[in-house]
Amino acid sequence: MATMPPHETHQRAPDGLRDAFEYPFFQTVFDRKSRRVGLGMEIGSDVLEWASPYEPVPLSELEEALICMAATGLTGLNLGDLDPARGMSTLVQWTTRTWPSSCSNHGTELFFTNDNGTYLLNLFGLVPEPGEIASFSGRTYDEQVEGIVELYRRALVEIRPGRAPLPTTLPGLFEFNQWNANQPGTTLFLPVTNTTLEYINLLFIYLSRSYGFTIVDEQQGHRPAGLDDAVRSGRLQADRTMTIAELEQRVLSMLVVEQAFICQNINLALQAIGLGGWTFTGYLARFVMGGGDVPGLGFRFIEPHSGPSCPVGLDGHFEAFSPPYYANMSEAVDGFMAVKWAAFDEDVPKPYLEPDRIASAIPRPHDDTVELVKAYCEYVFETYGRFPVYLDPMYQRLTAQAQHVDPDFYEAYYPPGALTEQHLRHFERWHPDLADEDGKPPRRSGGAR
Repeated sequence: MATMPPHETHQRAPDGLRDAFEYPFFQTVFDRKSRRVGLGMEIGSDVLEWASPYEPVPLSELEEALICMAATGLTGLNLGDLDPARGMSTLVQWTTRTWPSSCSNHGTELFFTNDNGTYLLNLFGLVPEPGEIASFSGRTYDEQVEGIVELYRRALVEIRPGRAPLPTTLPGLFEFNQWNANQPGTTLFLPVTNTTLEYINLLFIYLSRSYGFTIVDEQQGHRPAGLDDAVRSGRLQADRTMTIAELEQRVLSMLVVEQAFICQNINLALQAIGLGGWTFTGYLARFVMGGGDVPGLGFRFIEPHSGPSCPVGLDGHFEAFSPPYYANMSEAVDGFMAVKWAAFDEDVPKPYLEPDRIASAIPRPHDDTVELVKAYCEYVFETYGRFPVYLDPMYQRLTAQAQHVDPDFYEAYYPPGALTEQHLRHFERWHPDLADEDGKPPRRSGGAR
């Protein structure tokens, strides 16, 4: 499935892998810092002036694979330790990642770009094969390398060759990020969330018989959002209301944390491996997705009835449950249900000793609930020409970058301790073929700054 970047293929684990795997967890947490100055970078400042004496060195395939698997790798199956009759029907899939997700929807996927290309790590719906999870206990380091890289390769999809054409100036990129974001040698990680996945899933909760919320449109005099008949009949509770804005705020608060979890996992992995980098919000999302003056990630945008265009997906790879990928929102809901309930088929692995007995007790939504979800979604799209109303169907907010740190910069401007031994010994432990006799990275021709 993947078109692989021209990285080296690792035949054995580098010594640095042992360092990373044995690095104490709490030390990783306490040592985490933003380290923004990488090899080959320049800071145009009268106060903190710097021009790196080193060549930019891209991350190896193994380094990127480790970061990706720490960020969003498979960890097996969730336990589903809920009452099957009350709560388990909210689950979207059984597969779990290295970060928690509401209803196990895991609708956030990781895009990244480096000197070789721009990629999607497409893990949604990917069920781990027996033994193929992010825990490699009992295996040799060489076997762990093989397992990590194999899973990484299985999920990798090339979006385009070469580094993603992202903004380098205002308005798409904040001024204070322009000197080091998406520079040669770096790997830029961009988690993107399909908000329609958990949004529709959440509607099956709020519009169910037991919850019976009436969702009202605050822009249309607080009238029911396509749910008038259900309110009149008493199927929905007229005194139990929620506005579209409140509902979508709940959806956003549930989903944006997924990107934060992923970026925090990246930061912890950087520390354990001995790499620099940081998490930031300097990019404007529509420019990242391709709705500004640069191609970005190449997402498709649609024009709503009013306001700016909004991103709906990357054709063929990562698509929202909304038009133009479906003829209408009713079909989009059917599409969502097909994906969700396929996870409950008999041949799909589940975590229990008696999977069929427990799964058979999980109730499907009532037909009237399905019709209410469709009625609400149709109302939203017909009224506003988009779904959701206020959130982008494809949402991007946080960004994390990884790079090899410039040790000389931190030695010149900071007391000892700005870099850990993981950083200072990184090249001799991970890239001995590139390290100088002093263990430092390869210098630019001409040597000193």
